Amino acid sequence: MHPFEVHIPTHIFYGKEKAGLFFDKLTELGSHALLVIGGGSVKKNGYLGEVTGNLDQRGIEITLFEGIEPNPHAQTIDKAAALGKEKGVDFVLALGGGSVMDASKGIAGLIHDNEKEIWPFVLGEPRHKTMKGALPIATIPTTAATASEVTAYAVISNVEVNGKSPIGYSFFKPAASWLNPAYHTSIPLETTRDGASDILSHVFENYILGGNDSPLADRYSEGVMQTVLETLPLVEKDPENEALRGQLMWASTLALNTIQVAGRIPTVFIMHNLEHSLSGYDPDLSHGRGLAILYPAYFKWMVQNGRATYRFALMGNKLFGIQISDQTEAAHKFIKTFENWLRENGLYQSLSDVSIPESAFGEIADYAIRVYGSGKPLNALGKLDKEGIIEIYKMTEKQK
Repeated sequence: MHPFEVHIPTHIFYGKEKAGLFFDKLTELGSHALLVIGGGSVKKNGYLGEVTGNLDQRGIEITLFEGIEPNPHAQTIDKAAALGKEKGVDFVLALGGGSVMDASKGIAGLIHDNEKEIWPFVLGEPRHKTMKGALPIATIPTTAATASEVTAYAVISNVEVNGKSPIGYSFFKPAASWLNPAYHTSIPLETTRDGASDILSHVFENYILGGNDSPLADRYSEGVMQTVLETLPLVEKDPENEALRGQLMWASTLALNTIQVAGRIPTVFIMHNLEHSLSGYDPDLSHGRGLAILYPAYFKWMVQNGRATYRFALMGNKLFGIQISDQTEAAHKFIKTFENWLRENGLYQSLSDVSIPESAFGEIADYAIRVYGSGKPLNALGKLDKEGIIEIYKMTEKQK
């Protein structure tokens, strides 16, 4: 196995029965919370009232910031941080999906460093990697998708420049996260599907590119993938089933806590690079949906270029029981079988289906190269240049 580090400082509380212990833990983080939410579904579903009630019981003062967008905007993060500084908050509590949790990390960093704007600190911008710290962060995820409840990363959008870029520091890892499946039973079907796609992406990325030197990481990742493949169709039939929702939620957390890559060759997240560039161009595109659109095209492009063929064949064997001795044939069989799963679960589309025109592919590919490749081709077990990215985007148009 290759050398690795694992650091998971987040205290995880799983289940609605752990509410008391979670909110008790928050008293160790501070006495005045900036409570960050999105568009209001947590109000409508009663979750906000439950959370504020628990905070009130413990004497924690609350400043509420409402209005974080899907693909959170840098300008909104700036406004929230300004409010937090004005009110003198001492920790940030995110109640919402991945966008709310990601935004809360940026907010916590701006308040701690007494800075006004988050965008200069993201990848590709002049102050990248210069933040000094962040207020303590706690999260209550209301979607199963990003694993932001345990990660050191956030992804920020900027509608003024059609950009989307990550920011990451170890001090962004939440101090405490409450995983409550009861808060997931009202998630819309489309959001549930997009979230499942996102979960899969987090184990796909390094599984494909990370080599064969950590069989245990392979088995761990396969378990996460198998859970998602089996559970999503069941959730679609029984969306209020807390046990099933909990399976997806825990799979989400396990998919991106660094254990899934332990012992493999460290790699970049190529599909995320390509998708972030797409949803930076169109912030209305869900990250998980964009990834689902890219999967078949990216997988086919890799196999056609002789890259990671064994790994695709291995996934076919482990996830779908495909037993074909010729690795290329087995890899293509896996891709076809996975395409069928995407189709059966409402995730099989092209980029034109989500209104991203072919005329924009060059501009989007340029952004991917500039930001995620620092001006050079991406490394997907070999060069992935602008022409290759455009080819992958065009290949999604065959998914009709």
